Amino acid sequence: MDPAGKSRKEGRRPRVFDVHTHAFPDKLAQTAIPQLEKGALWFPIRASHDGTVAGLLAAMNRAGIERAILCSVATRPQQVPKITDWSVSVASERIAPFASIHPDFADVEAEAERIAAAGLKGLKFHPEYMACPLDDPRAVRIARAAAAAGLAMVCHAGYDLAYEKEDLASPRRVRRLHKAVPGLRMMACHMGGWQRWEEALDEVAGLPIYLETSMTLGRCPPDLVHRIIDKHPNEYLLFGTDAPWSVPKEEVEKFLALDLPQALKRRVLWDNALGFLGEAATA
Repeated sequence: MDPAGKSRKEGRRPRVFDVHTHAFPDKLAQTAIPQLEKGALWFPIRASHDGTVAGLLAAMNRAGIERAILCSVATRPQQVPKITDWSVSVASERIAPFASIHPDFADVEAEAERIAAAGLKGLKFHPEYMACPLDDPRAVRIARAAAAAGLAMVCHAGYDLAYEKEDLASPRRVRRLHKAVPGLRMMACHMGGWQRWEEALDEVAGLPIYLETSMTLGRCPPDLVHRIIDKHPNEYLLFGTDAPWSVPKEEVEKFLALDLPQALKRRVLWDNALGFLGEAATA
């Protein structure tokens, strides 16, 4: 299925790959989404779909998004194997699930190899939900295991709206993790640090770390968004929505409205995501 095919042929817009989304097993979604909505501390949030994979695909269709990375987060060590198994079960041509290894999980290296052998492309690491700083030795161990297995790693960066202002995922810690594992294909979400964008400009912009746009457009001052983009290598910029915590169609429109060259928009919306996943770019 190519929901964006007609408009692309007419030359109106490029292909779109959303590198930051979430969904849950159907039964879990019924309780997880309300709990996450109630847990927001900074401002009220409402999910834009029901939290299932079917709901995510429907939202992608409405937005003209062809493919997405689906991120899971292991909040307890015992969840790790189940998340890997579920991720494998929902993988498709359109959905690239990322598994998750908790910092207190015993056999990190073996699970990373199992994830890669199953055909998955990466891991998600969330310092707040895992109670582990991004540059903690346990996080570094996971990053090294991911790199050794050929996996990419999506890392939450900056503050999180479900927590008070904690320093677990600061742009400086992003930089330290990159320095510790320079061979890792690493993504720092929310343009390198949610609500810490000045620090992201100083600490992360310019490094070979992937940055994505979710929860940033419309929240970060536009001039600062452009300063980060201008300083960062073009091939390390990605488009993300953090759905269901945004409306994907609106996020696509916000990105397309940016004053950027069309060639760069095409790279950010599609080609760079393939590079992050280790896939060859296609026309």
